[in-house]
Amino acid sequence: GNFPLLLGGDHSISLGSMAGVLRVRPDTGVLWIDAHADLNIPDVSESGNMHGMPVGLLLDTNTPKQQLSKTMNWLDDQPKLKPDSIVYVGLRDVDMAERQMLR
Repeated sequence: GNFPLLLGGDHSISLGSMAGVLRVRPDTGVLWIDAHADLNIPDVSESGNMHGMPVGLLLDTNTPKQQLSKTMNWLDDQPKLKPDSIVYVGLRDVDMAERQMLR
């Protein structure tokens, strides 16, 4: 069958792309090729930069994402990515909070 292949420059563009794919195919698997895990959420981000949050905002965890702005409320009913549905390749720069999530 067909599958979407998403390539991009800035990490944050994947938030909308992955959200769209998950709405159609909630059991999607993701191969994340990047030096960064992009698992941050506003509550724990060291920098507050959105480009470090796309996976964290879409990942199905028990961690509340309380500090999302009103412009991000569309994520509330968004199908979530299962933690066992993502594989990382090339990680080398991972924040402390992200390391804890990866364990």
